[in-house]
Amino acid sequence: MTFLLHWPLWASAVLVYALFLSVALALATLVSHWTRRQPARETAVGGLVPPVGAAMTAGFLVWLALLANIELRDIDDAERAVQTESAALHSLGVLGRAAAPAASAGWHAQLADYAQHTLANEWPRMSDGGGDAGAQSRLDRLKTDAITRFAAEPPELRAALRQAVQSLADARQARLTVAAGHIPSVVWYALLVSAGIVLLFAALVHARSPRSARWIGTLLALMIAAQVHAVYVIDRPFVGVVAVSDAPLRGALQQVQGAGARP
Repeated sequence: MTFLLHWPLWASAVLVYALFLSVALALATLVSHWTRRQPARETAVGGLVPPVGAAMTAGFLVWLALLANIELRDIDDAERAVQTESAALHSLGVLGRAAAPAASAGWHAQLADYAQHTLANEWPRMSDGGGDAGAQSRLDRLKTDAITRFAAEPPELRAALRQAVQSLADARQARLTVAAGHIPSVVWYALLVSAGIVLLFAALVHARSPRSARWIGTLLALMIAAQVHAVYVIDRPFVGVVAVSDAPLRGALQQVQGAGARP
């Protein structure tokens, strides 16, 4: 259901909240009717201990909180990777201008080509398809040219160029790693099943009081839906309305293009 990531936040939130609320109210109504049909069922339900349900709910919410914390760290890592990649690209442009004109000729165009290809081809698909072969080949060429193109330059400049290219490669790899690291489907299934169990237990505990069952189910459903929705929209750091921006990389591209246009 990745299409929901592209919906406005309020629209996806309304859908998730409505789904959990519908399940909670349906469970409360069905369990109440099922319990009141036979006295033995009412007796069995009466033996359920509410603190057990509270412990189940607390454990479930702690699990969701841990998932949210992991996803927030991924977003921080993604932003850091993009910033580092942009800074490395800018540094390579600055270092290229410090070299002799014969060595730096075409260097900024090469940097711009890498950035343009990354933004146009790799960025939109990296969350599902990983890295782009074209971007990798351009990066490999940058690594090679950082050595061969500036072979006649001072050792300090050549060392700085090699370090900047390596920083660019490491940042790109970090970006691709974070982009591919989303919550597996099996974890989502387990999370939804656990949410259903918590709502079912709440409905059973309050089955002899339908009004209380509906109120408790509503509150639990809204609380669970709020956390599930929050985890869902930040699960893929580079997809959806809550996504890491490519603005730093575009800014670095403009700087490199501007540097290459200056005589």
